[in-house]
Amino acid sequence: MRFDLNLFRVFDAIYATGSLTRAGELLHLTQPAVSHALGRLRSRFGDPLFRREGRGMVATPRAHALAPGVRQALALLDAGLRAGHDFEPSSAVRRFAVGLREVIEMTMLPGLLTVLRAEAPGVTLASVQFARESVARDLARGQLDLVMDIALPLGPEIHRESLFDDPLCIVMRRDHPLAVAPLAQEDWLAGAHVVVSGRPSGLSLEDAALQRAGLHRQVQLRCQSYASGCAAVATSDLLLALPGRVAREQARRFPLHIAPAPMRLPSFRVQLYWHHSAEDDAGSRWLRDRLRAVADRESADRPSGDEL
Repeated sequence: MRFDLNLFRVFDAIYATGSLTRAGELLHLTQPAVSHALGRLRSRFGDPLFRREGRGMVATPRAHALAPGVRQALALLDAGLRAGHDFEPSSAVRRFAVGLREVIEMTMLPGLLTVLRAEAPGVTLASVQFARESVARDLARGQLDLVMDIALPLGPEIHRESLFDDPLCIVMRRDHPLAVAPLAQEDWLAGAHVVVSGRPSGLSLEDAALQRAGLHRQVQLRCQSYASGCAAVATSDLLLALPGRVAREQARRFPLHIAPAPMRLPSFRVQLYWHHSAEDDAGSRWLRDRLRAVADRESADRPSGDEL
């Protein structure tokens, strides 16, 4: 582990050129510097490695044995050092780990998968669960390449940008009594409701808004995913408030009616996060651009309130 890797470059240059002088020119080193490096190599391997014959240097059997491995190792090292600056999607072989909540995963992954298939068939994507308290650490360590989530209190080493702003809407079964007319606030509040949360208790986004307005509703079911919530709504009189993107996705699976929220509710605002060290990484830039494009495409396809 204490071996000077620069000595391998000297070895490779001497092996390729058969000359200390030409090796120095190739590496922009003086001949004494190349001779000193060769002396260190000889001491390290206990072998002359190169013998002088006429005006050139001839490799020993030990040098011939070392050369292929040294050349391969240097090529891998160079490729790794270029990886952050060179990224050709069509030929890239790379894995990205992206921290996604279920509510974001279900709407973003289909569009992103279409992009990967078309532009970067060698790129693989891992959608990863994460703890919000460890986002900064996971991004800094490279355990996560990107994170998509609501606004988080992270330090200046974490870059962020707003990705999309998704208004909440209300879903109910398609033949629900309230589906025949515009949903009134009093009818919505009087109904039985579903809350989706990974926490066992506490206010949801919409309940916090109701509390601030001095209003209340009856929550009959609390579940962990919007898919489960929509499945429950599709076979009952329950009502569920959820982001519009998720509602439209779930309406393809369940017989749901989607209605605009009958009062002003907070939007589901999603931000994209990455570590400062990935700011200029070409692969990270490419993926961030594609996530923006997928998010923008979904926003452009969003119907107006009357068309929900």
